[in-house]
Amino acid sequence: MPDEHAEALARAKHAMADFAEYEGTPWDAHRVREMAEIVAKRGDDLYTVAALSGDVIAGFTEVVVPAGCAGRAAQYDTAVLPEHRGRRLGIWVKAAMLRWLGEECPGVREIETDNSGDNAHMIAVNEELGFRLERESLEYQAAVSALPASGR
Repeated sequence: MPDEHAEALARAKHAMADFAEYEGTPWDAHRVREMAEIVAKRGDDLYTVAALSGDVIAGFTEVVVPAGCAGRAAQYDTAVLPEHRGRRLGIWVKAAMLRWLGEECPGVREIETDNSGDNAHMIAVNEELGFRLERESLEYQAAVSALPASGR
């Protein structure tokens, strides 16, 4: 991600919280850069495709490709800001990513992604692009204060 867009990407990453029942660590330009550095230190490559509306990232998708462009890549975030939804930006950025990876990393044979079960729009996007269901999982969360005294 070019440095001049790091803050815009951080703002766009907040759109991911629409489908989560909890807020994670807030995104800022420093955290965007730090995440890219962590991926690079592992020897992997972070690819980002973004749709720009002026200085705003209206939608984006990120994929991490293992060193050597071989095997299975990992889909990181995909989000479209609420005010830009309904224009198929999600499918456009993901399709552009698939095209880019096909040219840049032909050794990538699969991309693993996950979706919240109530995010019908992104599930439909993934199905339209040819992703298939591999497995289902559940995630649980509880406030630490909700744990019984013996579990602390």
